[in-house]
Amino acid sequence: MACSPVKTREQQLAHTKQRMGEHFTPNQLLGRTHTIGCVAVEITQKCNLDCTLCYLSEHSQAVRDIPIQEVFQRLDNILLHYGPGTSVQITGGDPTLRKHSELIDIVAYANKLGLHTALFTNGIEASRALLRKLAKAGLNDVAFHVDTTQERKGYDDERSLNAIREEYIARAKGLGLMVIFNTTVHNGNFGELPMLVDFFVRHADSVSFASLQLQAETGRGEWGLETMW
Repeated sequence: MACSPVKTREQQLAHTKQRMGEHFTPNQLLGRTHTIGCVAVEITQKCNLDCTLCYLSEHSQAVRDIPIQEVFQRLDNILLHYGPGTSVQITGGDPTLRKHSELIDIVAYANKLGLHTALFTNGIEASRALLRKLAKAGLNDVAFHVDTTQERKGYDDERSLNAIREEYIARAKGLGLMVIFNTTVHNGNFGELPMLVDFFVRHADSVSFASLQLQAETGRGEWGLETMW
């Protein structure tokens, strides 16, 4: 697909409205403030967890990181296709397992292009020191994935994992980052959802968004082929 010349945000939004045609309705958001919901940029397939519902393949740990110049090219293409202000998820694997100097350079480059960046991480290596450097480089959001599919040692249910969630909230506090939590919903934690919702409501002064995503039958996850309910 050939890239179009960089356009102003207004031109990009007008183009989105045009290509949506009859699907551009009064009660939808796409095309009003953003030309696309978000774009994921995978910068590594390495991870320090083995989630039971992981979407990556069995051989993902053996996949080499793409060169940083290739990452920059992908960010250039996002700008060309979707315009400035596009939300970019910097993800993996876990992006914090990439060399930290490169991760910071990737965020800084995306920020220079005028893209809105979010770091998607399980938080294990996302120290406050690293988050501070990333925020200084222009990171906008940090999305922590925490749930029982990760089988973290010593944490048997979602309630016990609230200790980790509170730790992550404290790490990001005061850095100017929008804090997000991602939770995979499955038959093992469905009954704890009211407790989780209450947790996020109580921390609404620090947590701006909580995403609850249904398990998917994909990837290497050992629960992938199980019936959800």
